[in-house]
Amino acid sequence: MAQVTLQEALRRKLQVNLLLFALLLVVVSSLASQLTVGYTHRIAADLGLTAMELMGSLTAVFLGATTIAGDVERRVVYPVVAKPMSRAQYLVGRYLGLAATLWLNMLVMAVCLAALLCLDAGSLSPIDRPLLGAFLMMGVQFLVVAAVAVLFSSLTTPTLAAIFSLAVTIAGHLSNDLRTLWEGAGSGVGKALWYVLPNLSALSLNAEVIYREAPPASVWLASAYALLYTGAMLSLAAAAFERRDFR
Repeated sequence: MAQVTLQEALRRKLQVNLLLFALLLVVVSSLASQLTVGYTHRIAADLGLTAMELMGSLTAVFLGATTIAGDVERRVVYPVVAKPMSRAQYLVGRYLGLAATLWLNMLVMAVCLAALLCLDAGSLSPIDRPLLGAFLMMGVQFLVVAAVAVLFSSLTTPTLAAIFSLAVTIAGHLSNDLRTLWEGAGSGVGKALWYVLPNLSALSLNAEVIYREAPPASVWLASAYALLYTGAMLSLAAAAFERRDFR
């Protein structure tokens, strides 16, 4: 099931997005080198990582939103779950295929960005611990977003699943700010949202790459949190999908 999901995603021409991403990096790097002196690495790294995060998250949302709900709409899921395969196995297989697609997508974009930074520096020095750590944490971030999308995909239609997943993803990047702003009366609501929403900002190491600082020790705790959150979302998705009536 994971292999089928990966093949389906590749047939959706994701490589076109990757080509556009690579061209965008070339253009941005060229402009940055002409408009700035001494800050090309910071600008190219910041814009490149931001573009990777944006494209990867959108891919996770829209592919994840159609993974289960699309099969239900097309009635593809009926013969699959009728075979010796439980609904939970089907859902996990779909998720693993989606995760493989996202990581493959990220790997190609990471190679493009690393090559661009090395070309600008004239050496391999930009490929350091902060950059590799940022790529790894970004991959973990995509796993969380994909799990959220699969959860909503197992509950509702592709359109609503995409809307809800995108909203949660945006809120997850702003969860720390929401908790800070939500003070005084009703602060309990802000704290509750902070615990429920995925803290995606904790999975970003963009600042460390820009200023070439070593990743903080808390990165391992953030990774463990993300994997636990992913497992919780998939467990909820499997439980909901098991009880869903297809009639």
